[in-house]
Amino acid sequence: MTSFGYVDLHIHSFFSDGTYSPEEILDEAKRSNVGILALTDHDLLEGSRELRELCKTEGKGIKYIPGVEIDSVYKSVNFHILGYCVDLDNKRFREFVSSTRKCLDNVSVGLIRKMEKSVPSVSLAEYLNFRYDRRFGGWGALHYFVAKGLADSLKEGIRFYSEYGITYDDFDFPTIPQICAEIRNAGGFSVLAHPGEVIDTSDVQAFTDTLVNVIDYGLDGVECYYPTHSHEITNVCLDICKQRNLLITTGSDCHGTFGKTSIGQLRVTADKLNIAKLLEK
Repeated sequence: MTSFGYVDLHIHSFFSDGTYSPEEILDEAKRSNVGILALTDHDLLEGSRELRELCKTEGKGIKYIPGVEIDSVYKSVNFHILGYCVDLDNKRFREFVSSTRKCLDNVSVGLIRKMEKSVPSVSLAEYLNFRYDRRFGGWGALHYFVAKGLADSLKEGIRFYSEYGITYDDFDFPTIPQICAEIRNAGGFSVLAHPGEVIDTSDVQAFTDTLVNVIDYGLDGVECYYPTHSHEITNVCLDICKQRNLLITTGSDCHGTFGKTSIGQLRVTADKLNIAKLLEK
């Protein structure tokens, strides 16, 4: 084990769709012996800024890395790009992330707009004024479906997106090269999140070819160690990163109780990664 303890660079707070506050994330990181930490909310920076300040006063022994997770679409697939070491106060970057969050929120607006035509209890005007307790995780539309009695749980409500044919292709998400460029302009590094979750892994060679194609759009690294990655997929990701001297990262993708993973659960130490550039910032 390194002096830093474990590394977890993919965590979500209740600012996006997790259930933990930034303070609770820091406390959990300490309990789990995580010494290198990043908060990567979906298309939001508020939680990362709050955790940054907490780490300055209460994070002794923990290396905090500013982070965010940004949505993109490539060949009809929703790819998530992790941005590390970004300047959280950079005006241009903040505006860019705000625009991607609007795209993400519009996915739910598009669903509600479709549903209100056939479901009498659903109203777009009502939804736009709907408020919910973020500490329960998930996002607004899921809470709305539960409140209207259309779903028994937040996760059950996710089915409506596919049932009503809502895809990310219908919304103006930025391209992978655009995201990489904005992250770079904000002083950061771009890393592909959980490739084994978004690229078909049934054919390992096809997975490898697609991963290389995506990397070639300007990515600086890959999240190789991830809870659902098989040993084979992890090794494919590692081999590509080592061949190209790319960043090698790890993350639990913890969403608190709105998920099945916990902070630091992979118990990966820095010596298994290539994150020197992140630690130097």
